[in-house]
Amino acid sequence: MSDKSVQPTENYVDVFTNSVNSTYNRTNLLFDEETPKPIQRLGKIHIGTSGYSFNDWQGPFYPKGLPRGKWLDYYAQHFSAVEINATYYRTPPLATFQSMVDRTPDDFEFWVKVPGLATHTNDDFSQSVQQFIEAIKPLSDAGKLKGVLAQFPPYFRRSVKSQDKLACLKDSIGETRLAVEFRHKDWLVDETYVFLTDHRIMYVVVDLPDLPDLPGSEIHKSDAVSYVRFHGRNSRTWNNTELGDRYDYDYSTDELTKWLPRIAELDAEGSTAYLFFNNCHAGQAVKNAKMLRQMLELEINMSSEA
Repeated sequence: MSDKSVQPTENYVDVFTNSVNSTYNRTNLLFDEETPKPIQRLGKIHIGTSGYSFNDWQGPFYPKGLPRGKWLDYYAQHFSAVEINATYYRTPPLATFQSMVDRTPDDFEFWVKVPGLATHTNDDFSQSVQQFIEAIKPLSDAGKLKGVLAQFPPYFRRSVKSQDKLACLKDSIGETRLAVEFRHKDWLVDETYVFLTDHRIMYVVVDLPDLPDLPGSEIHKSDAVSYVRFHGRNSRTWNNTELGDRYDYDYSTDELTKWLPRIAELDAEGSTAYLFFNNCHAGQAVKNAKMLRQMLELEINMSSEA
């Protein structure tokens, strides 16, 4: 197999801008229906968004007048995977997840966020997680559930007690793959990665604002599968939502281009990678996910022609 992990050329941004950048001023072209297969490089790269059910995506992404009950069907015409975040707030009934199975192609993939009770409180979460696992069973039975995501708050700091909680959560999840996102930089030490590997827990790479206590976007792998979440870089509003929506962010071509060699690093071993955009305000996550996909496809084509 040829090595397609070549670094972007110096004029990559210019090539990309000249070939597709005008598309982003023509929303209907950006969101043309396509065959939403994962990008095949050395491994598979799935690109999607963190959630799909947002009212302010009507117009920017969903055709106006499209019934809410058809939004997932439409989303699945454009992406190969989605991250479900609504389960953080409450666990829907089993029938909701059966509907997700029925409305998506056989090869469509899901990641689902665990309840906030398990990540943002000190309460006993065993019953909540058990109900969650039972509710998402249709996804698992259909082979569409690829794992669950646990996003911890900034005050969840590295300690023996915190590690015990992670181990307990993994035990509660069972054989389902567990990916963990930290929001404090004190977790970014070698001991963390050893612990996660030993407990078969995935480390989630994040793209966040450059603020003192937030983790950086260093690449670390504790599993054969990789996971990246793009939250935007709103330093001004991140810790003060009265100033605006922290997720109201539109990545530039230059910002996404700098991710290409890092994605190649994740892909180097021929494993699977999931890249989800959480900057969901007004459909910006969809726009940036489409941009990154086109950039990766163009880079692969340029590398194969070199």
